[in-house]
Amino acid sequence: MPDNRSDRFAGKSVLVTGASQGIGEGIALAFAEQGARVALNGRKEDKLRAVQEKLPRVSGGDHPIAAGDMSKEDDVDRIMKESLEAFGGLDVLVCNAGIMIPSPSEDVTLEDFNKVLAVNLTSVMLCSRAALKYWRAHDKTGTIIVNSSVHQQIPKPQYLGYSASKGAVGNVVRTLALEYARFGIRVNAVAPGAIVTPMNDAWVHDPKQHEAVSRHIPMRRPGESREIADVVTFLASEDASYITGQTIFVDGGLTLYADFEQNWSS
Repeated sequence: MPDNRSDRFAGKSVLVTGASQGIGEGIALAFAEQGARVALNGRKEDKLRAVQEKLPRVSGGDHPIAAGDMSKEDDVDRIMKESLEAFGGLDVLVCNAGIMIPSPSEDVTLEDFNKVLAVNLTSVMLCSRAALKYWRAHDKTGTIIVNSSVHQQIPKPQYLGYSASKGAVGNVVRTLALEYARFGIRVNAVAPGAIVTPMNDAWVHDPKQHEAVSRHIPMRRPGESREIADVVTFLASEDASYITGQTIFVDGGLTLYADFEQNWSS
């Protein structure tokens, strides 16, 4: 169940990448509703301003805008510096930015493949490295949460870059978690299934497609951004203080091999 305490993250600072819409917006809102100051990252400042206006005011100060491309080292270094100065520190990093570009695998271009890996994987490394460097230099603890996907585990034909990036993210999370656990730094991932977001507009607003998607999910419905945000805030909280290196699948049962719900193989 979501924790509705308005002070759960009072005095805490959070940086959310890809916060301009969808799951990222929902995560930012959930943290702010529970008292955190949230730095909003995305490429388009106007969209970030729109999200900023939705966030409740908190006692610690405003919610800063951190516009930039987190797959680029210079942008990450600048944004981290600006966020640390605005907050006076950092408690939680949420690596949420992600894209996907469809193509038959025999036709995928190197440019598109590298672009997806840059946003979905390289940005996780760059942001995590910056946060870890700060925490270690100041002998502080912190939490990193990465937004992965059920396609960390389930293949996604015609989305080779996306599948490759999410598969790699799972092992990045496990590696960082093992490396930094002794310093009190926790690293986990959340893996959404089919979620109602702008990225999925192709089926969200088409009744036939929506019903077709729902049929493949054991719970018979797609998820909502808030259902992902609730798990992210749980993992960032003291309630999850002994959890690290894990990927939590939030997918309505999609990774339970839904096609085997009816016994057809024996």
